[in-house]
Amino acid sequence: MIAFSMAVGITLAFIPGVTLLWFIFFIPMMLVRLNQAAFLGMMAVGKLLMPFADPFSEGLGFFILSRPVLYEPMGRFLSLPGTSWLRLNDSLVAGGFFLGIAGWPLWFLFSLILVRLYRRYLAVKVKTLFGKLGEKVPLLKKLSLAVSAGRRIGGAA
Repeated sequence: MIAFSMAVGITLAFIPGVTLLWFIFFIPMMLVRLNQAAFLGMMAVGKLLMPFADPFSEGLGFFILSRPVLYEPMGRFLSLPGTSWLRLNDSLVAGGFFLGIAGWPLWFLFSLILVRLYRRYLAVKVKTLFGKLGEKVPLLKKLSLAVSAGRRIGGAA
């Protein structure tokens, strides 16, 4: 579940955020039961790293959109009402969409490896750190107790 959430976050990081296409994917993912921290965290990290991937995404989008076989189908699709708001005729949006969707299995495997590495090497250290912080800062201890109580009520204990 965490790896899936991280992969969706990476996928959404590739799609430029001011398009209707981004909102079409983002809003349902916020309503579905996902690990929101992993989803939003990976999306934020991905958005920070996107300036390095944008030239490749732009080139890929231009390559896809300049294929002669796509002129007629894309013209017909974009002539439908409301489809121009998706901005799929923009090479950056088309390239980002293609990288995000076609690369999703790769992002999922990458996220799965990250989760396994975290659980194997960092999870105990992070729990210990937050436990020590909880002992020294009373607000964090109360927050930790509230979260653990909420987990028991929800059946996730």
